[in-house]
Amino acid sequence: MISYGDPCRPGFGVVAIVPALDEQIAVGATVAALLRAGVKSVVVVDDGSTDSTGRAAADAGAVVVRREQTGGKGAAIADGLTLARVRTLERIRDRVPSASQSPAQLPARAPAEPSAGPPVGPPAGLPAGLPAGLPAGLPARARDRDPRVQADLGCVVFADADLGDSAEEISKVIAPVAAGLADMAIAGFPAAPGSGFGLAVGLARAGVRCLCGVNLAWPLSGQRALRADKVFTMMDAGARMERGFGFEVGLTVDWLRAGYSLIEVPTLMTHRATGRTIAGFAHRGRQFAAVARALAMRVWGVNSTP
Repeated sequence: MISYGDPCRPGFGVVAIVPALDEQIAVGATVAALLRAGVKSVVVVDDGSTDSTGRAAADAGAVVVRREQTGGKGAAIADGLTLARVRTLERIRDRVPSASQSPAQLPARAPAEPSAGPPVGPPAGLPAGLPAGLPAGLPARARDRDPRVQADLGCVVFADADLGDSAEEISKVIAPVAAGLADMAIAGFPAAPGSGFGLAVGLARAGVRCLCGVNLAWPLSGQRALRADKVFTMMDAGARMERGFGFEVGLTVDWLRAGYSLIEVPTLMTHRATGRTIAGFAHRGRQFAAVARALAMRVWGVNSTP
């Protein structure tokens, strides 16, 4: 296993957010590979799957958040980030007494109950409208701006659920962010034969170039490592998070416009290709439309999340 330092020291924690929809076959291998790559914690957001995605992820060692209805990639990642932030704050509060408490005054935590698989409903006391799996007593608007979270959680990883064993390559993407060389690193993929004509990728490249003046090879890659403090700053500022296939290009434009640095890192990752089939063409058509919409929203200055 690769280690980026003691995860209990400030700035060294690495958490992966994995949105998943009907990925019971691949998600377990993906989670295991991410953990081997040095990720301390993997949060899988089951986006309304109809199969056993959640249980497969939990069995592999992930924390699972279950959405009862499919909300799209952006919504799933937002939920995962919320959970990562809250759990980090819980760990900090367990470790460091507040100014008004001595260690002897800190309340004892109840022992964890044995896991019975992924959550199937919201915990008692969960505010209305939040996904199952998030802890009760969550702050208003599902956020907590305690600056110690940004200091303790150094890096956030986004990864697709269908990477399987190749997800271990994420270590190459984490490394430059952990070393302070960039605020975000994007994983590049080897060219996949028969994967399509690249219209959506071409549109995304042109959009990023026109809006930000930056040339990218892989603007639609979903495998990224990001500085946690930058991510949470964007969330708190109300940055628009596209629900579907436009998530990556929208995030890229917003990131560059915010003045944050970005690099691309070639990897040997692989994932399921849609191919030149009717279903594949339909998939790429939806992807093209979503990319076009995400870019248009940023041309028009629409900032609210759909």
